[in-house]
Amino acid sequence: MLFKKEIPTQDLDDDINDHGPVYRFLASLGTHSLKLVLVNIMFLIFNIPSMLVAFGYCLVMLPNLNPVFVPDNFMKYINELGIIGNSNINDVGSEAGFQLYYLIIVFCVMFLIGSTLICIGPFQSGFSTIYRNLARGNGTFVWADFKDGVKGNLKQSLVAMLISWVFSAIVLFGIGFYANNFGRFGTAVSVLFTFAFFAFLIINNMVHYLIATVELPLKKIYKNAVLFFLIKFIPCVGLILLEVGLLIAVPCILLFTTTYFAYAIAVVYYFTVAFVLCQYTMSFFTNEMVNKYMKLEKPSEND
Repeated sequence: MLFKKEIPTQDLDDDINDHGPVYRFLASLGTHSLKLVLVNIMFLIFNIPSMLVAFGYCLVMLPNLNPVFVPDNFMKYINELGIIGNSNINDVGSEAGFQLYYLIIVFCVMFLIGSTLICIGPFQSGFSTIYRNLARGNGTFVWADFKDGVKGNLKQSLVAMLISWVFSAIVLFGIGFYANNFGRFGTAVSVLFTFAFFAFLIINNMVHYLIATVELPLKKIYKNAVLFFLIKFIPCVGLILLEVGLLIAVPCILLFTTTYFAYAIAVVYYFTVAFVLCQYTMSFFTNEMVNKYMKLEKPSEND
């Protein structure tokens, strides 16, 4: 197996590489914080099409998961809970209810794109190339590395993107369908679908990193990603919780404090660090797995 060709770089972090993975990860975050913020901004810009796709997924899938997410049902539900008080369709309370509904949609959209379940494959390969070089301690040129990652992984990343879109749709539909039918059996099956959803969330992140890192057929890339997930199952569960926390819990806490200052912090958080923290953490973790479990040869100067 070979690393993918990259722009020749000089190792800038040899002293950091002498330490353990936790130290190296934190040191890397600190050393490359400005680059990572830039990558986060680029991620948002290049994933505007992904946001539209994810928005469509949410509008279709959320009502399937639970009928309460039909807008009219949602209004009735929050009225019953007394969250906004009883209100008619045209009053201020109703408007606040629909704002809450679409705020939930926004959280779900941010989660889908931030977890790379819905993303533009070639662009994600470009970001993964940047993460790879940072994780390996190489000098990184953000725009040049991004372009190399997009051009060098076009076919595999497009196929991986389509697989992710289709798999996510099937699993989300399965969760909702079985959760609302067939009693206890349906509940049990929906739990299995939910496990598959979160497992694929981690596996899919690994796949994008491996596409940018190793010369392997896509089938074997998925095989290695699944093996990595099984080998490090407990840490992977922790990564799932981390992604949910960073992409949903933290913004929810900020936005539901109902202060304008918290709103501003939430916007800045999404715009600067939310996505890159999740993805770089996953990439760094996958890089450690690659170094430990895969025998790789760096390309020679004549390659």
